[in-house]
Amino acid sequence: MLFSGRIYRWRTRLATVCLILLANIVVPLNASGTEAGSNIELTNTVLRVGVASRLGQDLWFKASGEDKHLPYKIQWVNFDAAPPAMDALLADSIDTFWGGDTPAVFLAWNQRDARVVAASKKGLFGALLVGQNATITSVEGLKGKRVAVYRGSGFHNSLVSILRDHGMTLQDVKISYLSPAEGLAALSQGKVDAWGIWDPNAAIAQKNFAARILSTPRVFSLGLQFASAKTLADPAKSLALRDFLLRSYRATQWVREHPQQWAQLQTQQAGIAPAAAQLAASRVGGEFVAVDGALINDVQTIADNFHQLGIIDRAVQVSPVFDDRYSSWLQDQLVTEKK
Repeated sequence: MLFSGRIYRWRTRLATVCLILLANIVVPLNASGTEAGSNIELTNTVLRVGVASRLGQDLWFKASGEDKHLPYKIQWVNFDAAPPAMDALLADSIDTFWGGDTPAVFLAWNQRDARVVAASKKGLFGALLVGQNATITSVEGLKGKRVAVYRGSGFHNSLVSILRDHGMTLQDVKISYLSPAEGLAALSQGKVDAWGIWDPNAAIAQKNFAARILSTPRVFSLGLQFASAKTLADPAKSLALRDFLLRSYRATQWVREHPQQWAQLQTQQAGIAPAAAQLAASRVGGEFVAVDGALINDVQTIADNFHQLGIIDRAVQVSPVFDDRYSSWLQDQLVTEKK
């Protein structure tokens, strides 16, 4: 189970790159919530944003209207999960992406130049599923069975947690590391006995393939926004990223408050069947969490567990990969907007 060599060496499935080209606008820093008296021109700034889910920030922005009147441009770059998005971030192919909590552990393990700059509760709903004809009725029934998960994804830690809560470890099952598409095919064809996955893939498996939930984690994976050190050191991109983060939190709030419209957009834009889209829309998270000591401690616990289980080969401190530069400002803005 030991990770060795380069952590994020997974195949990427780079899909549509969409440029949002809006009016040229010169934005004073204080108009975007930055220090008064300074000005940074964002007209030519392009923020390259990785999308690590079929229901990612590109659709949140479109659904909520947060993609309107941007003072900078966004280039959306699609991936099938967080690990290949992290690979792209570390290769300077993107500036930022939103993923689960497990990638932060491997970022700390790999000691690379990227940071966690924002966080949210319940990044995506996830579940451990079994197939339509499965006779397994409990997590304990998975001993010696084949279980699929995407290596390094947010649900990797969720699977560890589910097994631990039932007195088991990864050594008690036969792990298959599969991409979301591969995992769905393997479960529906009976090639694995269970599959740990997040929405919308979980909802699709439930509604389109009659999979059922065997278990969910007691605490859902955190959602974390990752950014490269190079992006954070660029004044214009850093300013654009801060504005982007605020819009992202507003967008997820809109999604939570408008499940029917969100489900319709999933069907129209992502091709998700209506029943699966409605299910996924009914269990959306994304509430703001500060980048603080409590958050770091939560992720440190994951890192410690992974070391104890031999998933990573040495103990790591995760605190160096967290950057709280935006946290107080975001919290203040979100509180002000609620009034």
